[in-house]
Amino acid sequence: MVNMDESTTTESISLLKKLEFDKVARYAAGFCISEMGRDLVERMEAPLAGETERELKRVLELKNFLFEGAPLPFSQLPDTRRLLDKLEVLESWLDPEELLDIAALLQSAAQLRRFMFSNRDIYPELNDLTIALWLEKSIQYAVALAIDERGMVRDTASDALLDIRNGLSEARDGLRRKMERLLRRCQNEGWLMEETVGFRHGRQVLALRVENKHRLHGYIQDYSQTGQTVFVEPAETLEISNRIQELEIAERREIERILKALSSGVRQELDNVRHNERIMAAFDSLYARARLAVETGSMLPQLSAGRRLKIVKGYHPWLFISHGFSKEKVLPLDMELSENEQALVISGPNAGGKSVAMKTVGLLCCMLQHGYLVPCSESSEFPHFAGLFIEIGDEQSIENDLSTFSSHLAAIRDILDRAVPGSLVLIDELCSGTDVEEGSAIARAVIEELITRDVKTVVTTHLGELKVYAHRRDGVVNGAMEFDRNGLAPTFRFLKGVPGNSFAFAMMRRMGFSDEIVNRASGFLTTGHTGLEEMIEDFRHSAAQNRELETELRRERLEAESIRSTLTLQRAELRKKMQELKSKGFRDLNRQLEQARKEIRDLVREVKEHPGDEPTLHKARTRLAGMKQEAASKEEAVEREVAPQADLSIRPGDTVRIGDTNTTGEVESIQGDSAVVQCGNFRLTTALRGLEKISRAGAKKLQKEGSTPQASSKSWSVKASTLESTRLDLRGLTGDEAIAEIGRFIDALAMHRMPSGTIVHGKGSGALRLRTAEFLKQHPRVKSFRLGSLQEGGAGVTVVEIR
Repeated sequence: MVNMDESTTTESISLLKKLEFDKVARYAAGFCISEMGRDLVERMEAPLAGETERELKRVLELKNFLFEGAPLPFSQLPDTRRLLDKLEVLESWLDPEELLDIAALLQSAAQLRRFMFSNRDIYPELNDLTIALWLEKSIQYAVALAIDERGMVRDTASDALLDIRNGLSEARDGLRRKMERLLRRCQNEGWLMEETVGFRHGRQVLALRVENKHRLHGYIQDYSQTGQTVFVEPAETLEISNRIQELEIAERREIERILKALSSGVRQELDNVRHNERIMAAFDSLYARARLAVETGSMLPQLSAGRRLKIVKGYHPWLFISHGFSKEKVLPLDMELSENEQALVISGPNAGGKSVAMKTVGLLCCMLQHGYLVPCSESSEFPHFAGLFIEIGDEQSIENDLSTFSSHLAAIRDILDRAVPGSLVLIDELCSGTDVEEGSAIARAVIEELITRDVKTVVTTHLGELKVYAHRRDGVVNGAMEFDRNGLAPTFRFLKGVPGNSFAFAMMRRMGFSDEIVNRASGFLTTGHTGLEEMIEDFRHSAAQNRELETELRRERLEAESIRSTLTLQRAELRKKMQELKSKGFRDLNRQLEQARKEIRDLVREVKEHPGDEPTLHKARTRLAGMKQEAASKEEAVEREVAPQADLSIRPGDTVRIGDTNTTGEVESIQGDSAVVQCGNFRLTTALRGLEKISRAGAKKLQKEGSTPQASSKSWSVKASTLESTRLDLRGLTGDEAIAEIGRFIDALAMHRMPSGTIVHGKGSGALRLRTAEFLKQHPRVKSFRLGSLQEGGAGVTVVEIR
């Protein structure tokens, strides 16, 4: 059992291994910067109760940070756990390299805290974690003052050490000069075996021939192995050599004193340093999970407070990793269990993917509740499970004298003893190791008990009675792994609501059994089993018919799209002609307005020439009223012609063009006068009257035209053709509204041959900035983009360069 709200136990680790979560964790640990983070990831501990969602948001923020391409604000994260344990012992001290590691930890913590605080609007959850880091400078300063980058104590670490090392330098120079003088003398006398100054027992010596050992006054330090060479320390250098030895001892004592003082300073702040160590290790584990999410294309799905489980394009994470992230080799799982569907019974042929599908469900849930993003669509939905219980495999317990089935029953009993409401239970081949009828009865009783306890359950089986039970029982649903009868091979596609066939006889034929044996075996089937197989075949026949209908509908839809494309082209021609007529109409209207102004001037002049003449005034008023009414009626007619009309034939699933731009998408839903359109990775809500239905071929053509630098100016929208400024302000807009404005803005920049523009999105939560960046990454006309400099507006603006 894996309890998501408690520390991981030995038993839960064993169950996590059955799900292969340990392999995923070890792979993720490879992305860690430090051993501290690596151990934390490999420990496979789940976040504390109520912290899971916050942990996932932190991983998501780090994933977005990695997409920005910027480096981490610190360069190293040493493992300081052993060093801090060492300082727990009084009078202990750290070596220079160990002190440098402590200083590096504190420096990295300070750099991380400052970075996250300065970007708290973009990374609020990470800032909440790192704001608790202890900011420290005195220890870092003291260590840097005393120890250099090579781990050597500096001469200037103390005045005493400086005096000692100066004395050492002078003494060593004096000894060197004396030894060189004596060496030259011995050379001239021919006493030497080796014409160089040597070292024996830490003292400088001259190598004399053994017969000349008494010619130089001094002390014999050693003989060579052959006995032909004697190493003599000259008496003249004894005093200065002793002085050097005394200074070296004093140097070691002073260095020890300095290291003890520095270590004592760290010991006084031991709790604070440990606090930083824990937070930095936690950040390292987040970083590793974010790197894994980038590599596997993992997302944060919807987290539900209910009991609905929906997996859309979910990949088994370890299979995905071990197969080199190939979506061709690893097929995704689409599966959904509603609030009222408590149990799923998966059946199908051996090696058809039943266990993999079940383990995919378990592993994705387990990863989420351990703070990992998962490789599935963002539209997936996962509830929070109070616990995860797994029974998988056929291990016998030799020590307890248990058979495979006895061990299986013992595991199920343990699950029933521990499963709490809101848990998830996964059982592979439920009660399949005994008599079929008895096993079916026990399996039904187990599922009924789990349903009573409000436990979500997924089981795999070959038991026919269990398939019938799932078909009849409310709250239990069948599921099957599809099998290609013609090719006699599994397709690994999950089908909900349909029981699976074991296809044992088909597998016999595939394995080369003769038809006589296969037919004899099939003749031994009971009438009930035959009826079950017929029911399954009926289901499959219906499913096949549905697929044929789907194919036919797809063909008819392509034909309809072809007709629609033709109509769209005709409509475009009509629109062009209408535009020409409107332009001519506006020119005529301008001429009429000028004529009207002339008539008004004439009327005013006539009234001025005949002041007080009632007939003249009445005639002028009548003429002005007529002109006003005529202008109003013409204005209404023009507005009716210019105003676009909504295409009421647009339906969900249609491909549409947004306004007069090159942006196309697929209609997801229609609500009144508005429509939700999926444009690539973005969803846009817009007025229905601004949409034009086009074919898929037409959409591809528009996209191609939009990606061609020399595209005709006719493809630009009317709105995009006027460029009032190279600065676009998106503040106050929703994400979908902003994306539409950015598209028109880029079109206008390109049309007017402007090399760059500035998009103002503000800092805020950072959501609008991320949406902008994601859209710009895939736009064919965008050459590059970056956040603005401090003078340009910083993180509140994005500067984009146009191809």
